[in-house]
Amino acid sequence: MIMKMSQILCWPAVLLLLALVSGCGQTEPGASLKLGRLGSLPAGAAGRASFSRLDLEKYAARYASTLAECRRIGQIEIPRIGLLFWIAQGTSKQSMTVGAGHIDGTPLPGAGGNFAVAGDRVLYGAPFLKLDQLRAGDKVILRMPYADLTYQVDDVTKVSPDDVSVLNPRGYDSITLSTCDPVWQVDQRIIVSGKLINIEVKPW
Repeated sequence: MIMKMSQILCWPAVLLLLALVSGCGQTEPGASLKLGRLGSLPAGAAGRASFSRLDLEKYAARYASTLAECRRIGQIEIPRIGLLFWIAQGTSKQSMTVGAGHIDGTPLPGAGGNFAVAGDRVLYGAPFLKLDQLRAGDKVILRMPYADLTYQVDDVTKVSPDDVSVLNPRGYDSITLSTCDPVWQVDQRIIVSGKLINIEVKPW
């Protein structure tokens, strides 16, 4: 089930303390998730003869079957704003102590849909504090156990907290990043959208 945007992010500060003592932030990923510092992706990886779209979808589906709330599922890097953060499964208060959160009900990267990630601008390490600085053409890099994927930002907009239409599939592989606006408020959501432009598939 896709949560309402008003149910995601911008929790009162007292909830941060509750989440930190829950122990979720100490959860370690499974043995299959071994990710370090992100590096640059090789140019033209998406065009390699060895690349198979079906392979990518197969790996994404297999990985999706292993996901559990609060677990680290990958990393996100946004060079323009110097962001490098873990992505956790789910957007519960506990998950957000781990990193930005994969919004339940949206497919994993490379599965042919719209992968959506929410992050706070103040609490939980403030992963999306500078999300409002992104512009069309900026790059968003995801590193998953089964593939490294690069997206190019094509739209930055603001919507009401209850507008879940931004999570809908767009007919191509895309990413949606969401955070509250203004800082400490829940009046609106900043929505950054991007299109998949480069892939490096890893046998998994």
